[in-house]
Amino acid sequence: MHTIAPLQGNSCRLNPLKPEHYGAIEPHLRYPTFVSCPEKSNIYLFDFVSSSGPKTDGPHLFTNSDDFGSHIATTSKPHTRIVSICCQNSMRPLGVTEQAMRTLINTYGIDATLLDLVVSFGDKPQSADAGHGAMTVRQKEDGSYDMQYLFTYAESNAAQGSVPWTIRQTCVFHRYNPAGSGNLWVFFHARPRSKMQQLIEAEITSQHAGVFKSWYSMHLLVFSAYIGNWRWCIRSLGEEIESTVSLKCDRVFADDHGILTPQYLGDKLPPLSSRLQAALETIRKLAEINTLFQSKGFTTDDDSQRLASEMAYYKTTIEGYLRSVEVLEGKVKGISDLMAVALNLKGQTVANEINDKMLQLTSEAFEDNATVRVVTLVTLIYLPASFVSTLLGMNLFDFGDSNEKGFTISKQFWIFVVAAVPLTMLTLGSWYIITKRQVKLRQKRKEERAASQMC
Repeated sequence: MHTIAPLQGNSCRLNPLKPEHYGAIEPHLRYPTFVSCPEKSNIYLFDFVSSSGPKTDGPHLFTNSDDFGSHIATTSKPHTRIVSICCQNSMRPLGVTEQAMRTLINTYGIDATLLDLVVSFGDKPQSADAGHGAMTVRQKEDGSYDMQYLFTYAESNAAQGSVPWTIRQTCVFHRYNPAGSGNLWVFFHARPRSKMQQLIEAEITSQHAGVFKSWYSMHLLVFSAYIGNWRWCIRSLGEEIESTVSLKCDRVFADDHGILTPQYLGDKLPPLSSRLQAALETIRKLAEINTLFQSKGFTTDDDSQRLASEMAYYKTTIEGYLRSVEVLEGKVKGISDLMAVALNLKGQTVANEINDKMLQLTSEAFEDNATVRVVTLVTLIYLPASFVSTLLGMNLFDFGDSNEKGFTISKQFWIFVVAAVPLTMLTLGSWYIITKRQVKLRQKRKEERAASQMC
């Protein structure tokens, strides 16, 4: 069953796209989609005037959107027209004004839903839009078919920064008229001279004798240019994950980056899966259209078989990429779970070390208090005797009076020296011995605690 949305042939002409349509979308955009200055445009245009023979017009490069709009509005529609619009870079607006874009849409009666895809430009691809942009097909009253899709791809960025791969996008609109003229291709690129733009120019050069032999040839250019990049992007993510797995826990916990790396990689994978799903849906839709066109006799059996083979190949390829992403998601989840356990164990170890340290400090404080008590006790023992000796010993010195010669010392002063010096030495020696024994006991307890922790 082919799900093709019918379009009333003149509905777009009766209800042309107005500025209010983009005006309603613009407040939701971080950056504008279109340039505001017509002179900052970058529009490539090529016409195949007839279906056979070297009747071509172009290529034309418009650097002014007003000139492009006038050309579209005033010239007759060729058999096949190719329009290619480029951004200055992926974070800058498309090289066309909103007015010129509206002129193109209204001149060809293109449905306004194309604008919903185009407004994805002017900013980097958002994760919230990862599942957006799969191919849609509409049949017009005159028998022509409008196909449009947003194709997201990975592009190598190793030479320009620390991030090896960056996400880009390209938008494709294709009107195919099996009856003949009025065919239209419109391409939107995230940067000038993109790989797709170069392939378009090369394809046009190779078709100098006439229009494309197959209606799907430019679609295959898009897929061949970009689908293969996903393999190397996924492999790069896999290498980052492997390097994270190989880290020792001590290195992982050495800084915040080691802890956050698995989460950072895990955040990359779900949008990647959604983008691949959107690309797969586009492949499937194109395969459906191929079957429909063959049944209606719009294409030869050989052409139809070729496209069917190509779509089967790309379908198998993208499904393989999706399975690879699932494997990486499982590995990241395993790493995150392992790190959660390791982080919990690390927290418990730190808590135990803090508890042991507090116990050690408490023990040392208790021992210090015991020493103070011993000193106090010794002081209390000797203080009365010291006081008595002081009191009784006051007759060892005689300061004399006014009638005597002066200061004299008693002949029994040696008794005080003989008694005081040994007593002082005994006190100091006892204090030294007790203190050394306490230090040795404290050191022994430390060694016992260290040995128990190692066990």
